[in-house]
Amino acid sequence: MNGISMMLLVVFALFVLQALGGVVQIQNYRKAIRRVHKLGNVGFGQKRGGFRAGYIIMIACDKDGVITGGEIMQGISCLARFKPWKTFLGKEVMGRSIYEFLEETAVFDKKQKKRYKGYINALEALDQRLKQQKEEAEEPPEPLPLEEAVE
Repeated sequence: MNGISMMLLVVFALFVLQALGGVVQIQNYRKAIRRVHKLGNVGFGQKRGGFRAGYIIMIACDKDGVITGGEIMQGISCLARFKPWKTFLGKEVMGRSIYEFLEETAVFDKKQKKRYKGYINALEALDQRLKQQKEEAEEPPEPLPLEEAVE
């Protein structure tokens, strides 16, 4: 085998490994979604890392906006896995309101908002979902159509 053939073989092997890593990561993502969804409404957020580690976060809360759990995946490789999310801004998250964290992040400067973008997106998604559910619950039911008299 000459040098070019060997190099092409190595590139192909790396491509196959990358594809397999992607498949494994997608399976891990699906399992994490199922676990977190069992805890309540779910909000998702992500921050792309570029050359640094990025993250994907899933936050679950009940109908009142109280956080019931969450998972986060941080890293730069396909070997990263979802792990339980326990603290945010130095505070335990379980049992705290999403609104408490939204108020805290509202006063962040531009640099801090960029750093916590994924967390903020997930919290805002939960806020929107809860508002939508509340509006749907408050809507009066549509009146049933009257049956036409049979002649």
